[in-house]
Amino acid sequence: MDTSTVQEGSDIHRGREIWKTVLHDTRVRIPAEDFDKWISDLRFVAEVDDVVLVAARDQLSFDRINSNHRPLLKRIWRKSDPKGRALKIACWKDIPASTRDLVQNPWAGETQRRPAAPPAPAETKAATAVPGMTFSNLVTGDTNKRAVRLAQEIAEGGKRGANVSLIYGRQGTGKTHILRAIENAIVHLDDGRRVTYMTAEEFVTAYIDGAMARDTRNLKTWVRNNDLLLIDDLQWIAGKQKTDDAFFATIRSVTKEGGRVVLTADEAPGDLKGFSQRMRGEIMGAAASEVGLPDQEMRREIVRLHAAMIREDQPNFELSEEMIEKVVTAVRGPGRELCGVLWSLQTETGYGEVEPDMDMLVTVLRRQQGEYQAPSLDNIKRATMRVFGLTKTEIESASKSRSICHPRQIAMYLCREMTDKSYPQIARAFSKKDHTTVLHAWRKVKDGMQADPDMIRDVERVRELVFEIQAEGNA
Repeated sequence: MDTSTVQEGSDIHRGREIWKTVLHDTRVRIPAEDFDKWISDLRFVAEVDDVVLVAARDQLSFDRINSNHRPLLKRIWRKSDPKGRALKIACWKDIPASTRDLVQNPWAGETQRRPAAPPAPAETKAATAVPGMTFSNLVTGDTNKRAVRLAQEIAEGGKRGANVSLIYGRQGTGKTHILRAIENAIVHLDDGRRVTYMTAEEFVTAYIDGAMARDTRNLKTWVRNNDLLLIDDLQWIAGKQKTDDAFFATIRSVTKEGGRVVLTADEAPGDLKGFSQRMRGEIMGAAASEVGLPDQEMRREIVRLHAAMIREDQPNFELSEEMIEKVVTAVRGPGRELCGVLWSLQTETGYGEVEPDMDMLVTVLRRQQGEYQAPSLDNIKRATMRVFGLTKTEIESASKSRSICHPRQIAMYLCREMTDKSYPQIARAFSKKDHTTVLHAWRKVKDGMQADPDMIRDVERVRELVFEIQAEGNA
């Protein structure tokens, strides 16, 4: 970065004013605690080669902003800056010394704020006016209802149960939303309980920073003085012995004083690796609940909900039922990938310049997912056999036993839903002479999915494995 191109004067002051506008607009879009803890501490630094530079005070702040808030800040900046300059957010220590010397430390004279104790409940009351991630906008269905109920009990301070809880499931299934919903619910209740949410990555960063400074008292104050501690992505701590020790001590400190700890992880307790024996014991002793992939109706609801959220800022962001069905059918990953299609579609519309249409959606889906390739009937049969432990002979047999008939009907249903094959073609694949067998299976499974949670779960397990088998074949 060449300091000779750092601009000063009216443009800089104008940039500062625009940054204040960005901060104001950001404040009303994210939870108040997030804004106060992270965004408000960013500082305008300079304009360099038509790039406006904003700094985060430390690595922990930068990591949090980079992970959760950078796209929003950049989007608001683009709308606010008439010159169309780019916004760059950097950690203060990573900005070249020549630039730092020129503009001096923008936090000079201020007290280091993080890690710090969480604000008292009265100070966080403003968060009640911010929608954020709440139970009311969390799509709940068969695959996550037990985890959501556990979270609601904890938020309400109801049945005591275990002092440590673990919510687990693959990435993108809504675990962070559940933790944030707990946090927001407690802020709304304003019952005096102290609550802090942080990622395990933030804990690791804060611990390392404190260890390097030979003073971890601030971290201990921040995470231990809580009635409820919410830690996201526990797997980040795996394999880090000293951090493992500090984290174990933190959990014990919170629970010893009557507090509760809620963790999330990508794996079930028995599958988490890289933890010390005593930390593993803590995990195995937690009340664990799985968050599975959303079923088809949940996926539709996720699309509808997030489309409505976009429509708050972009009134013409209307999706037809046909477009919603197209997204749900084409996107094979978890809920996060469904949202990714909608954010990309919003960009494609120029943030309201035009209304989204089917052609635009197809373009976005092709860019994100690649050309859709329907699975083969053999792959659907293979996935069903793996899920239910059947042989090829059994799934193609005429057996009326439920342990064979039920999986066979699911396989037939998915052959019809996931491919363009006709009923007679599917029947031949299962060594059946009459296509009405397939039609009956399709109707029975479709009806079952309207009211039977076990049917929904079984169908989604097979559907997901079909995609995994396809991916193996394309690797």
